Amino acid sequence: MAGVLRSSLTPVLARGTMRVAAARACPPLARTFLINVKPTKKSKQEDITSAPVQDTDSKYRIEKPTTAVVAFAHRLGLNTLKDQTLPMRIVTHASYERVGIQTNERLDYLGAKVLDMFVLEYLHTKYPKMPTKMLQEAVATYTRTTTLAQMAKEFGVEDVARWTRSKPDMENQLSSKTVKASVVRAMVGALYMDQGALKAREFVHNHVLSRDLDLVQLLEVEEPKRYLSFLMKRLGRERPVARLMSETGRQSKAPVFIVGVYSGTEKMGEGFGSSLKMAEHRANADALTKYYLEEQKDFGLPSDVEVEGGVYRPTKVGDTEVVV
Repeated sequence: MAGVLRSSLTPVLARGTMRVAAARACPPLARTFLINVKPTKKSKQEDITSAPVQDTDSKYRIEKPTTAVVAFAHRLGLNTLKDQTLPMRIVTHASYERVGIQTNERLDYLGAKVLDMFVLEYLHTKYPKMPTKMLQEAVATYTRTTTLAQMAKEFGVEDVARWTRSKPDMENQLSSKTVKASVVRAMVGALYMDQGALKAREFVHNHVLSRDLDLVQLLEVEEPKRYLSFLMKRLGRERPVARLMSETGRQSKAPVFIVGVYSGTEKMGEGFGSSLKMAEHRANADALTKYYLEEQKDFGLPSDVEVEGGVYRPTKVGDTEVVV
């Protein structure tokens, strides 16, 4: 009987011995405790500024638009953006240094290039005779910081823009105009990236190119009479001739002369002045302005081909500027 019990207990004792040996060989596992840490209370200012949500796939936080930014986006048609985190990024300047917050730096850079492209396309097609230098200055007039900052003021950007002022001891101070202009460019970049070129073009045409800017002052010619003579010669037309059209008070202290410049029977320009010389100078300048700023009527744009069913009929490219 004892032998039977010994034989039946042998496997049990063996298993117990193996468990003890395994326990000695492997140290006990440390217990893991799940501790729920209560989030710190946000300040009132931080709660107004943004409502961040952690993005597990990015080092940046995704910020939900605040009420003010949502209203701002609706006013400008940005509520149609597929990515509704873009509005907060649009209004955040690169100077706004906060950990995990995305700024508009890349959108600003992209928007600047897109803005230049659509403004250049429009002006180049509308004014085919405009000299290259004048065309460059015209594009800069529409896209410069002061112009965009004025637009931003009308949009209400100053109420939603986030940026950090420069320290008083810094040499290059960051101005509010620079920040506002960056927000406008970022809008263009966001529309281009999120909804495509046509939406960005629509924004540029509605808000930028719809403005009436004075381009006449960009055409500066020191000797318009000499310049106009060379231009008519190259075009194979008759030499320009100045003719007195009317005058008043020649013998008074304030005389006024009106002079017209003609090429053959065609009147090219008109000017006035207190002397014949001044009136002739202005008439020649007016003739050059009318020639180089002649508008193309009912013109199409190369980007029209992007529109469904759109057809682009190329316009004649203007001649190069006269070398005097």
